Amino acid sequence: MFSYKAERSKNASDLGGITSPSDSIKDFNKIKTTVTFPSGPRYGRPSHRFGPPTVLFNEALARLKYDLEHLDKFTPSHQKLCHAFSLVTIAADFHPSEEERFKSLKAPLKELLGTEASWKESVASGSAIPDGLWLEGPFAYMIFELKNEPGLGGDPFLQSLVVYGNAVKQFALQIANHLSRSNFPVVLLSMAGNNLVVSTAIYTDAVYADKLLSIDLHLGSHGADNVLRVARVFAAIEECTDGLRTQYSLLDTLHNVQPGVMYPSPTADPPEAEIPRLEFICKLNRESGARLATVDEANERHAIYLARMQTNPTGDTSDDLVFVKFTPKYNQEAHRLLAKQVPPLAPALFSCNRVIGDMYMVVMEYMSDASPLHLFFSPFTPPCPLKVEVVRESLEKALGLLHGQGLVFGDLRQLNILYSHEGDRVFLVDFDSVGKHREDRYSPCLNPVVRSDVGRWEVMKKEHDIRSLEGVMEGLGEKVSV
Repeated sequence: MFSYKAERSKNASDLGGITSPSDSIKDFNKIKTTVTFPSGPRYGRPSHRFGPPTVLFNEALARLKYDLEHLDKFTPSHQKLCHAFSLVTIAADFHPSEEERFKSLKAPLKELLGTEASWKESVASGSAIPDGLWLEGPFAYMIFELKNEPGLGGDPFLQSLVVYGNAVKQFALQIANHLSRSNFPVVLLSMAGNNLVVSTAIYTDAVYADKLLSIDLHLGSHGADNVLRVARVFAAIEECTDGLRTQYSLLDTLHNVQPGVMYPSPTADPPEAEIPRLEFICKLNRESGARLATVDEANERHAIYLARMQTNPTGDTSDDLVFVKFTPKYNQEAHRLLAKQVPPLAPALFSCNRVIGDMYMVVMEYMSDASPLHLFFSPFTPPCPLKVEVVRESLEKALGLLHGQGLVFGDLRQLNILYSHEGDRVFLVDFDSVGKHREDRYSPCLNPVVRSDVGRWEVMKKEHDIRSLEGVMEGLGEKVSV
């Protein structure tokens, strides 16, 4: 089994900002250094530093995201509505200083969040003094940071992330074995003026964070709706933090090593739906499909894993390995069409389920004996012979089947074509980009280096697949002689 424990422990010792959390966000150079140093947080800045949604890794965080999108389930009490009204009116007012704003907001926040917090107390060996910190034992499950107005004193969200990094670092130094038991899920609340942001964060190989909700607190023509929404938002937060407190309270009862802390723990969308139970083994290299012993920057962003699937209600898992992919878009009909052919033209698709995080969890056959076409010409591996005519015949058949259903594959290239020497078989993979002929469009983020023949948001057409096929075959013909 692959383990990132040593790497994770080493990275944890470097977490937090280069200075105190408040100083880390006060000028451009410190902000840039705080975010971009190797152990800095991954939250989409710069654009290449992000990872799979944090809510994939913890059920309480997942349910918070779901609840924030389905607030009607909450019916706040008269008292909670009164506190929400106070919070909204106080937040919308102007305050002469950050300290005055904090003092005014503290009372309604205490009532809305339900549990007692440490207010402006130093943590992480004195390196951080968050405005609010909620602890279960030594573990932070919620952090609050406040700025008097947007643009004054820096970004409270980033400051809360630095506080979180410092807290995890302290856990690693003081209670090292807990690094093997938890990915330290946390809710981050940040306010600048009357703007409230609700975020989540975890620590796996690095700190990852996502903003779930941004809301302006004010009355106005829709004041009643705004106050009700704020009360419901805090009800969702309270329900989530109750779950996090329970999780942290049970950490000491766990075995020393919990391999799953590095991997997703997906929650079905909606939560009552059924999804396969998986035992994740390791992350896979996006370019080669190989197992990753360490997670480098090129593989942080994707969510592709090797796993075993539970085979019965008792929790037994199969010895057969499965390939698991989390993706915001997937055409399972196209995949199943090719997988059911004899011989198959795609790996067997076991399931494709919606999970919280606005993603699909795709579970398919893991083809250990097949490799992407581009690896046959890698300078790091000796070239292997393949039968070019088999590649062409298989791809023509696969595209013909898709086109017959009015579908365009949309991303035909060597990376998405597997070749197995066991019977000289060819398989298409990656059905994220499949769309309807002359109806759907290519992604606005289409890489022009990968697809120079079509434009971003261009209407998809079958002839584009044919051009891509000729490009693939031309590449093979130039480099392979059969």
